[in-house]
Amino acid sequence: MPAASSTRTASGTASTSPAGAPGNAECSGNIYPDGFTGTLALANLESCDEVTTGEALGRVSHLIAWAQAQQARLMNRMQEVFRDSYHDATGRLEPGMAFSLASTECAAILRVPQMTAQRLMDEAGRLCGPHAATLTALEEGTLSYPHTQVVLDQCENVPAADLPELEADLLAAAAGQTRAQFSAKARRLREKKYPQTIAARHLSAFEKRKVTLDPVEDGMSWLSALLPAPDAQQIYTALSTSAQGEQTAGDPRSRDQLRADILAQLLMGGLGSARSQRADKAEGGGHAGAADGGGYADKTAAGLTDPDDIGSIPRAEIMVLISAETLFGANEEPAELHGYGPISAEAARRLARNATRWTGLVRDPHTGEILGVGRRRKVPAGLARWLRARDGTCRFPGCRVSTGVTEIDHTKDWAKGGNTEHSNLAHLCRRHHRFKTLGYWKACQPKPGVLEWTSPTGRVYRTEPFLELADADPNARSVPGPEEVPPF
Repeated sequence: MPAASSTRTASGTASTSPAGAPGNAECSGNIYPDGFTGTLALANLESCDEVTTGEALGRVSHLIAWAQAQQARLMNRMQEVFRDSYHDATGRLEPGMAFSLASTECAAILRVPQMTAQRLMDEAGRLCGPHAATLTALEEGTLSYPHTQVVLDQCENVPAADLPELEADLLAAAAGQTRAQFSAKARRLREKKYPQTIAARHLSAFEKRKVTLDPVEDGMSWLSALLPAPDAQQIYTALSTSAQGEQTAGDPRSRDQLRADILAQLLMGGLGSARSQRADKAEGGGHAGAADGGGYADKTAAGLTDPDDIGSIPRAEIMVLISAETLFGANEEPAELHGYGPISAEAARRLARNATRWTGLVRDPHTGEILGVGRRRKVPAGLARWLRARDGTCRFPGCRVSTGVTEIDHTKDWAKGGNTEHSNLAHLCRRHHRFKTLGYWKACQPKPGVLEWTSPTGRVYRTEPFLELADADPNARSVPGPEEVPPF
């Protein structure tokens, strides 16, 4: 085929870097016992018409599915290797610990979050076990990986004796269907054959309910919730009805904007209270937030809404790092919103005006870093706040657990001479703190705030702080350590 060519070679072309960050070093393919035996190239693309381009696209889709099947085999093998190694080293068989260590190694290699790697490894174990027929179909390119996930999902809680028949029916139903079409078709097929499992499946899914926060660009974030379908539908319908009512009353915002604003008002301070309505009128209109960036969030922060409307929602602390020059308007340098990143100077000043408490941190004027506190084991409050802002999340490769629910760890143990200073401290979630404490993963800080991790297989990964720190100036003069200053 003109659009794609395949060339067999005697040596492989894949590379890895077992002793360094992935992709930073190149090794010959012969580090593998069998190696990869061929290369693929897309040639003469500019000469392809719609027929050959479509044919090549289909072949690439098959190639992607084949590669994902091999990834599943490799992830399952990684779990087996860690299980056997753990048993040989300890004499104990602990599948949970082996699974956790193996998925952590795969997460670092693939550069995906820990939970994603765990899901992929769980799916790999099922594909290489009772669902080998689905793995074969993926390898042959007759369905995509998202289709594979639908098959696995619909086969949960089905009696083992009935699995082969249901799996065959599902694979047959996948032909020519998009993932969404196949999902609906597969769900109907399964519930028709096994209606008794609906309750068990719902209970299993109900246990996975959660709320997630995903920061995006331009001062925005996605707030998502996995809820029971009736609850989610009722909430969305209520928001839509309220939004429609506002539009009928002449509000110029779009339906999506209104749903978002109404939800935020409900969660952040009540909706429609008499006092908040009066505050709106006092500021010149009922929906200024959509036009000038003021809006409900500022009125809530300023205390203009009625506290009784807030109900059981507690006050929450947010951290904003802002320089004195920016705070007082001498410059327009961005500030740092903890857990998100840079925000505009004006947005930071708006938050500062409504703050109920301030904590001052004295920083090195040349490096922007908080100085150490020697051999004190307890981390002072000021330094802890700085570390929380510096790290943003757990400092393990790929982990996104917020510092609000992590622990400050001495990179070099305090009992072994490690100082309580910013260059020897970092936030770790409980899982990864345990991995470090047990010695499976090892960490060091070659530069203050920069962590290098060595995995059980000898791979090295580097994590950078959430805040970018300036390089140390050897001529810089030190300033006093962190201290609390009164509110102003």
